[in-house]
Amino acid sequence: MEKLYTNIGGKLRTLAKICGAIGIVCFCIGVLIELVTMFDVFNGMLILTLGILGLLCLISSWPLYAFGQLVDDVHKMSGGSVISGGSASDDLPEL
Repeated sequence: MEKLYTNIGGKLRTLAKICGAIGIVCFCIGVLIELVTMFDVFNGMLILTLGILGLLCLISSWPLYAFGQLVDDVHKMSGGSVISGGSASDDLPEL
């Protein structure tokens, strides 16, 4: 069960890449079908919606990737150790 919670930053970045890839595929399918159907009004609206949703899926994966990168950076800055119970070492200078 512990492996589920290790390397969270990497897992978030992988999830963002998967969501972005799904968005790109949906956008490309939407654009291709739109071009093939020669802009039929009813089908065009459905396919245009698919293309817009795919593009939004791609764009919305960027903050998830950035958050995963932030998690990794903070984990590296903390030395990779978890503070448990006791007092934390004070590496900050006195003000």
